[in-house]
Amino acid sequence: MLPAFRLHSPRRPRLPCRLLAPAAVAAPIRTAARLAASPAIARLLAAPHSTSCSNVAAAAAPSSSSSSPSTTRIDNMAASSNAAAIKQPAWHLPEGSPAPRLHVHNSLTRKKELFVPENQNLVTWYSCGPTVYDRSHVGHARNYITFDIVRRILSDFFGYNVQYVMNITDIDDKIIISARQKHLFEQFQAQHPTLSADLIAKADEAWAFYVTKRFDKIVPGVAANWADFFNLYVKTSVAALDAITQARAGKIAVADFYVALKDPISLWRDSQDGATVTDQKIFRDFAAYWEADYFADMDSLNIRRPDVTTRVSEYVPEIIKFVQRIIDNGYAYVLDGSVYFDTVRFDKSDNHSYAKLEPWSAGNVKLMQEGEGDLTDESKEKRSPADFALWKGSKPGEPSWASPWGDGRPGWHIECSAMAGDVLGAKMDIHSGGIDLTFPHHDNELAQSEGHFECGQWVNYFLHAGHLHIEGQKMSKSLKNFISIKEALETYTPAQIRIMYLQHQWNAPLDYGPGSMSEARAVETSINNFMALVKAVIQESKFAAASSAAAHNYGDGEKELMNFLTQKQFAVHAALADSFNTPQAMLEIRQLVSQANQYYQDKVKAKGVPNAALLNKVGKYVTKLMHTFGVYSDANPEVGAPTAGSAQNAEDTVMPFLRVLSTFRDRVRELAQNKADLKEFLKLSDQLRDEDLVELGVSLEDQDGGKALVKLVDRDTLIRQRQDKAAKEAERQREKEERQRALLQKKLERLEKGRMPPSEMFKTGEAAAEFSAWDAEGIPTKDKDGADLAKSRRKKVEKEHAAQKKIHDEFLAASAAGEI
Repeated sequence: MLPAFRLHSPRRPRLPCRLLAPAAVAAPIRTAARLAASPAIARLLAAPHSTSCSNVAAAAAPSSSSSSPSTTRIDNMAASSNAAAIKQPAWHLPEGSPAPRLHVHNSLTRKKELFVPENQNLVTWYSCGPTVYDRSHVGHARNYITFDIVRRILSDFFGYNVQYVMNITDIDDKIIISARQKHLFEQFQAQHPTLSADLIAKADEAWAFYVTKRFDKIVPGVAANWADFFNLYVKTSVAALDAITQARAGKIAVADFYVALKDPISLWRDSQDGATVTDQKIFRDFAAYWEADYFADMDSLNIRRPDVTTRVSEYVPEIIKFVQRIIDNGYAYVLDGSVYFDTVRFDKSDNHSYAKLEPWSAGNVKLMQEGEGDLTDESKEKRSPADFALWKGSKPGEPSWASPWGDGRPGWHIECSAMAGDVLGAKMDIHSGGIDLTFPHHDNELAQSEGHFECGQWVNYFLHAGHLHIEGQKMSKSLKNFISIKEALETYTPAQIRIMYLQHQWNAPLDYGPGSMSEARAVETSINNFMALVKAVIQESKFAAASSAAAHNYGDGEKELMNFLTQKQFAVHAALADSFNTPQAMLEIRQLVSQANQYYQDKVKAKGVPNAALLNKVGKYVTKLMHTFGVYSDANPEVGAPTAGSAQNAEDTVMPFLRVLSTFRDRVRELAQNKADLKEFLKLSDQLRDEDLVELGVSLEDQDGGKALVKLVDRDTLIRQRQDKAAKEAERQREKEERQRALLQKKLERLEKGRMPPSEMFKTGEAAAEFSAWDAEGIPTKDKDGADLAKSRRKKVEKEHAAQKKIHDEFLAASAAGEI
């Protein structure tokens, strides 16, 4: 009988028999047969069954004297054969469930399309930037925050490498006019520093010019243009005329006078001397000032700066070359020193189509004229009304550059094509801008670029952000109904403004107002409170005594929350993959925060210990999304690790807390030494919680059992909450005092009725005429005719007398107490 033995192999999970291929079963059998035929194994098998392990080993091992090279080689071959024959079982690829792929709403098709970058995970993106001639408003913020959010989602959530290019339009009709008028107004103001008859006469002339210029243009269609008519021109005209009237009466300061007359005087002076403004520094400085203002606003809103910023004034040589290539390709023509794009010839080409984004707007003359700007000469005989300027021949009062077609400047549409083409080349993944730029600007960009590169699709995905409305109207500089970003930040935090945009789909219209901002503020408060709770629970867990409890802290509640977190992670991914659906993503986040808060409350209510690691996991996930969306500021520094010197001095950090602790200790000792009432200690404790620690950004939340939960919260947030609480308490106190005053007034009115002694109440006034006799207490006994009072009447006057006696006694008591 052969001794039992087995082949040893690494431990591994047992697989179901159906997963074992026949070869996997047969291989060990064949290996055992080969091993049994070897001399070494034969000696082992011949050994007695009772042989000890050492004897068996000796029997199996050849003696040193009898060993030979051939035997050693055979044994080595057997061992090698054994090792080669022992293999791991087959591994099976999981079926899995793929995550949703990103789809984006593409204006080129008006539907959601699968997002596929041209080059692996590199996303090339050009975004139309600002025309810098005035303050940025929250309507602009809708555009730039929207695409900042999308950009962050692409890079921080989906992991794309985004190359983001944005232009600054610093050569434009609006800039030229605004810069020129600013220069001429300041010049006029310096020439007329005091209110004089001459200044008032000139202001009169300016006002008349302004009203004629503006109203002649608007009044023919005043019903359809009432907002323009009233907001833009009437209010200005009325204010200016009122200032002139006050100036004649000597009732207005010169500074206030110029504030009211700025627009009329600027327009009037520009009509007179605008052509004389030739110093290009005036235009450059004006645009540079507003560009710096724009970026300051963007920084305050936590909007990431572009990877590449292009300025029209710096790209004029490239623009000239770009235009020349379009001419060479046959899609543009020169006319009186200007160059125009030939839309008809381009559209007739087999490889091109004009107005891809809005083909139904191709014949809209009004939109095309607006796209050309206020300084474009429409009298020139273009080949087609739809043709637009690539290069504008210079006129007096405008900046100009030399070109093969004469001195001039770039048209508005060409700048983006030339600069984007220079940086990104003949193809880009994404182009973006406001919805109002779709036609003609973006359609003209596409035509120019595809005419230049002779390509059929210059942009793969066109994204357009929806309008922001205020009271139902588009917010616009030209309508002067805008709220500047700086003004908005006086009322709301950058996070609240961004949350408002996150709560609405990026390409849908949005109405800005107290309601939408109130909702955003509530969301911010909810998330921040949750984050403070999580940090507090983590800190509590760090300082809690080590537990030796046998039970773990991962029960049904924890499993439910973990599963809920997983489901929300899937849901957020699906929402963001669905054309950056941030409203749905924010809803999922709010539900997650609510569920985590409920878990915490349930745990505390059951006298359990919340699972800090689990709450930390939820908190980290929400924090990551808030960073991704830009709600939380980007961590600094952006490049490299912080240096040792950049950290705040430990003494500066700790000392404010130590001073509060020391002062609190001193006051406790003082109260104890004076044997103060226990209520004084509680008042001191409340002062520590409600005042001293609030100034340090520390929130103490009293809990059952007398133990407070410590939270680190933004100081300004705590102060606002304290102010809100104080305001509510003041309102509650005011209402209480109002009720007390009303009660007191009612009491005084009642007491005043008691001023009359009951003995006199039926003897004076109208009552005296009803009776002719009274008893000793003043109760009537006979009516006016001398007849005895009827029994029922007698009972009534006795009741009235008793009531008056009661109220008279109250009156006397109140009078004696000095209450009346």
